[in-house]
Amino acid sequence: MRGPGQIFRTLTLAVMLITVGGFAAGAAPVEQDISFHGSGGGVIAGTLMLPESAGDGRRVPAVLLMQGSGPTDRDGNQGPAFRPDLLRQLAQVLAEEDIASLRFDKRGMHANRSTLPARQDELPAFFEWSAFVGDARQAFAFLTAHPTIAANRVGVVAHSEGGLIALDMAARYSPQPRALVLTATAGRPVGQVIRDQLSAALDRQQATEQQRQFFLDADQRIQAEILASGKVPANIPPGLAALYPSYAGSFLKSQLTLDPIVLAAKFKGPILVIVGTADVQVSASRDAGRFAAALAQRKDGSEVLTPSGVSHNLKTVVNNDDPGVTGKLDSRVKDRIVRWLKSNL
Repeated sequence: MRGPGQIFRTLTLAVMLITVGGFAAGAAPVEQDISFHGSGGGVIAGTLMLPESAGDGRRVPAVLLMQGSGPTDRDGNQGPAFRPDLLRQLAQVLAEEDIASLRFDKRGMHANRSTLPARQDELPAFFEWSAFVGDARQAFAFLTAHPTIAANRVGVVAHSEGGLIALDMAARYSPQPRALVLTATAGRPVGQVIRDQLSAALDRQQATEQQRQFFLDADQRIQAEILASGKVPANIPPGLAALYPSYAGSFLKSQLTLDPIVLAAKFKGPILVIVGTADVQVSASRDAGRFAAALAQRKDGSEVLTPSGVSHNLKTVVNNDDPGVTGKLDSRVKDRIVRWLKSNL
């Protein structure tokens, strides 16, 4: 979900293909570098993964892959020190099962860095929540319009904060995706999740009760001021500054007002929720549990999975010291996503 320095996201509104690499029908799965116009008209770069079965007149189902918070690239990585490679692995697994996918870099980052505003006062509007939702919508529209894709069989597989963006996109725009897969996505409003993450961090640092109360009270005050004014207050304690950048007030106000369960109720298709028990950022009991209660009455194939020993990055955790970042996707998660998508796309 959210951690220090994790204030960037992505959105879109007008589907427009800028560049597309060639595709040889009958070849092995192929990655194409593509680009499209995002929200506000800026160019966004991405990768289209097409399975061997695509082309030559045959259209295949597809998913939009959406990464979590922070400066995370299209593959799910944040530089050389943090490389779960989550979205790239998902794309490869899905292509082997005849499902195409599109993943893209966020606005102003990585291949899109040239679009980042040079002026500090332009950053709040550039990084508004609605801009990220709009970018996702544009990516979805690009995918459904592609000549190798079955337009009525396109879903979304989203990770962490990407799941909240996917839910908001589906609630705002029509047509909705065929199905949603929400992995490591919070089922509670983000303010509650931030408070839990902060509390856990203070426990790990063995903070005194006085220190705990200071930071938890400050966090509550900051969130209240953002909700009231749409601006980040000036008096942020140094320990919380990375959570609340000065330019992110509008983004955070929008995000803090959203309830994932309310958004899920507006989605008419099936939803698969996956939260591992070893996830230290969202809770298998509180977050997945809230989704389970909300989806319990649906008869559309919606499911909630809480696999034991699976991390926030959907990797198998082998011991207490394993952060669950590197390595391959947990086999149970991989198999469930594939089987579920084949049944629901």
